[in-house]
Amino acid sequence: MSKLENQYSLHHILPKSMWGSSDDCNLEYIKNSKHRAIHTLFQNQMIAEQLLTTIDISAKALREDVKEWLIDTLTTRDIHDPRERYDEKVIRF
Repeated sequence: MSKLENQYSLHHILPKSMWGSSDDCNLEYIKNSKHRAIHTLFQNQMIAEQLLTTIDISAKALREDVKEWLIDTLTTRDIHDPRERYDEKVIRF
């Protein structure tokens, strides 16, 4: 593992492009390799969208009833509206 891989970077939990603030409650330090992986796999998707992507990727590994339950649970709210998923302190409007 390279020296760069062991370094950490600041990650916005709710992306700035989706009204995420730069307050401490919306930031976390993660390893550069994990940070790159998150953005490679999920771009700037919100957590619910990330879960739907994961379900889609691993659909063959999930029982059909579990997959349906997860999708139903994740889609009962508007996953594109950050106010549905995040604390008001995390969002900047």
